[in-house]
Amino acid sequence: MIRLFLSVDMVGSTQFKARFTGQGSHGWLEIFRAFFSNFPLMLAGQVGFEFIDDERTPSIDIWKAMGDEVIFAAEPQSADEAASILRALLRAMSMYERKYFERVPLRLKGTAWLVEFGEQNIELDIAELAAGDGARHIDYIGPDVDLGFRLSKFARPSSLVVSLDLLEQLLEAGNADALSLHLVGRDELKGVMFGRPYPIVWASDADAGFDFMPWEVEECPMVASASNAAPTDAVRLKDAITDMRLYLRKMHGVDRAPLALGGQAGAGPS
Repeated sequence: MIRLFLSVDMVGSTQFKARFTGQGSHGWLEIFRAFFSNFPLMLAGQVGFEFIDDERTPSIDIWKAMGDEVIFAAEPQSADEAASILRALLRAMSMYERKYFERVPLRLKGTAWLVEFGEQNIELDIAELAAGDGARHIDYIGPDVDLGFRLSKFARPSSLVVSLDLLEQLLEAGNADALSLHLVGRDELKGVMFGRPYPIVWASDADAGFDFMPWEVEECPMVASASNAAPTDAVRLKDAITDMRLYLRKMHGVDRAPLALGGQAGAGPS
């Protein structure tokens, strides 16, 4: 079983809430309540629109909400389906900002990654947290689950930071041209790839591109670089995946086969 996880987080929320110090939650509570209520509905609408001509519309379920972040889980059956889900998510993020954040200093950023469940990553059915109507409470645990939370620190507004496993799928998708992919740097992720710097790749809607604010460009070198750069060539992105796979095999004796959506697979280069 391979699941796609999608994290959407508010940028600037801590500073925004600090404006109302001494006023309790008055002034900001409704904005955050609206996000957790309305964004999932907007995403569902965009997914429906994206798959309107397809026989199957994938289900996008909320896994958990924590702090100012909501995390969704889906089960794409193909690389094309995964790419379409990301495009729908990017559109929903952009539409939500225009509708609800036009006059507040908040933005949305996203992280997307794949996890294969089996020996290394597991699903945990927590009976004590099950709903009163009998619905199960499933949690997900494992190093590839953790990867997304490590990677999320490199997320920026108007884009998604994607894992190498997911990147590999996107590069093979028949609708890959719906997304623009940018290799913006490399950095070490705690507990990932034995400390080797991990390629940081951002995805944006190919039609819309990035929508960075001027001060975001000024304050972040990665944003400044991406804002003026063409999408990274697919050959270079594939080389980054091949290099990481070679490193794991040569230096650590670890073979990481590509994931295969919709079928049996080994573990990919997360």
